Amino acid sequence: MGSSVAITVFYPIEVARVRIQVEDSRKAKYSLQMIAEIFEEEGLSALFRGWFPVVTSICCSNFVYFYVFNSLKAISYPKGTQPYPAKDLVLAFTAGVVNVLLTTPLWVANTRLKLQGDRSKNKDDKNRPKYNYKGLLGTSLTS
Repeated sequence: MGSSVAITVFYPIEVARVRIQVEDSRKAKYSLQMIAEIFEEEGLSALFRGWFPVVTSICCSNFVYFYVFNSLKAISYPKGTQPYPAKDLVLAFTAGVVNVLLTTPLWVANTRLKLQGDRSKNKDDKNRPKYNYKGLLGTSLTS
């Protein structure tokens, strides 16, 4: 729940960061200036476009990490065995790798959803793909 609340509070900053990275025509500004510019150009909904899929992805990532780590821990430490910090670090690393490998498509889809409706200055770029994604699953399955 904590990560869901945190992303909700700071989501406009995330949108501003992605826009600066993707749009060549935008100059880096302070976060509040960038947020105000997006708000003026596209409205409040643009600052929260793609929020639900991001929260869903965070929940999936947390689920995968938690259960992979605890499963590895249960396998590695039979009953009555003392835990070792170095072993726990390796297990946490492994759980993190599994998490990234399984959830990366969700994060790619989130970026696509965030950017699909922007009205940036390079909107007419002929090389820019024109998709109309309906949600997280449809975005993940589209090339």
